[in-house]
Amino acid sequence: MKLSMWMIANRLSSFDLEVHIDDKAPAVLNSARLAYATNCVHVYEEKNYVVCNGEGNIIKLFNMTETQAFEIVQSVFDYFQDWMDQVISAIGKKDYQAVVDLACQVFRNPVVLFDGNNKVLGITRQYGPDALDDEWNYLLRYGHSSLNSVQMMKYHYGNIDFGRHGSQAFKFSDDRRMKYSGISYCMYYNEITCGRINLLAKDRLLNEGDYQLLEQLASLLEPSLGQIYYESVLNNSNVFYNILFGKPYDIRKLEIQLNYQQWNADDIYHLALVKLTGDFDQADLKYSLDSLMQTVRQNASSCITLKKSPYVLILANHTICTDKSLMSLLEGLTANNPIHIGFSLPCRGLKYAAHLYQQAKSAIYYGTLSSKASSFYHFFDYAIDFIIDSPSLQQSIHACLPGIVQLWEMQRSSGDDLLNTLKCYLDHERSASKTSTALHTHRNTVLYRIQKIQDLLELDLDDVYVRDYCRLSIRTLELYEHKKP
Repeated sequence: MKLSMWMIANRLSSFDLEVHIDDKAPAVLNSARLAYATNCVHVYEEKNYVVCNGEGNIIKLFNMTETQAFEIVQSVFDYFQDWMDQVISAIGKKDYQAVVDLACQVFRNPVVLFDGNNKVLGITRQYGPDALDDEWNYLLRYGHSSLNSVQMMKYHYGNIDFGRHGSQAFKFSDDRRMKYSGISYCMYYNEITCGRINLLAKDRLLNEGDYQLLEQLASLLEPSLGQIYYESVLNNSNVFYNILFGKPYDIRKLEIQLNYQQWNADDIYHLALVKLTGDFDQADLKYSLDSLMQTVRQNASSCITLKKSPYVLILANHTICTDKSLMSLLEGLTANNPIHIGFSLPCRGLKYAAHLYQQAKSAIYYGTLSSKASSFYHFFDYAIDFIIDSPSLQQSIHACLPGIVQLWEMQRSSGDDLLNTLKCYLDHERSASKTSTALHTHRNTVLYRIQKIQDLLELDLDDVYVRDYCRLSIRTLELYEHKKP
């Protein structure tokens, strides 16, 4: 491994020294010598110090002998060679956290290694969540860059081309989200961005030696990260994508995926749709969606995460809104990224999942149309708008209140009269007496049925919107029943 005088000076910083090194002193040095040799550090005594001369660049060491200085400088070459061997071994094993741990040893500053989608592959673990800034906290918590930080770097510091291959210095103005300066090295493989290393200047100032060492580290990482990128592209197809968008799919692949997820085809399925807000050009939109998708995928492994521009889709086999861990993740994302999130109705069984995307998308549409100041939009709150506005009776059927659909199916399969009781109860302005008269049923029986209905619906019939949604759902199902061939 070839070193520069800056790299050597960084390793010797704990000694009593004085440096006279050109800003661009190259990494061409092979070893230390007591006699001059090309591309070697010539070590010799002069006055009351020892000179370490690397091709005209000088480090003066005080309070030691020539022999001591020679051994110390040569040990730096030996150290870096051992270090490089360990880095190569860790990269070969794809142990990127080990690579970052090794990098921190030489840089003595925080280091983060990302893949091409800004997913954290390794981060200096000795710095806790509160050790740096908000973005460091976010990286440790979610394992991915926040979109706010990405947009800040692109648009607030437009003079810095962070997408250019190689290293770029950056410095923020004591911003709370990102307040530390440093170096960001963008890695390429076959002309495609495959990763990034960020080195932050927290515990020591950075110099040319850090740039040079970062470049050598990046050159070793690029082929490995490039391979990961291409593998992820080749494995990008997903049977759940076809199901959600009504496309043909391989049943055998679905069985394999369900087994892998430990899901059943007749589970309750629920979809959250994450939409980027603001103006994005095509390149920024793709980049931001990839970043967001990887963040969700890493922190919600029990869900299926997909992408359909300009959305990220999160499919769960349970009601997302009752999942405290998943909702905490989504709340964290809305606080740190420019996004809106729409939720579909839950549905029983994958065979109905093709309607979830349209519902979640419509939740965002009708929610923002109503100028509601929120990051979360639930289709339940806009289902009436959707049914009225929908050109498709089939879509309207699946937009009906799930509990009403369940009552309707119970009535069709077993002749259960709960749905008729509810309809009559609503038609008579929730009067148990009038309902019992109309149904020729005892009032206590009506009250018992209504309580049973409310327990099944898990909704409060005192809510005007709930009652309107129930009525419209019943009318829609009746229309469907009448129009069936």
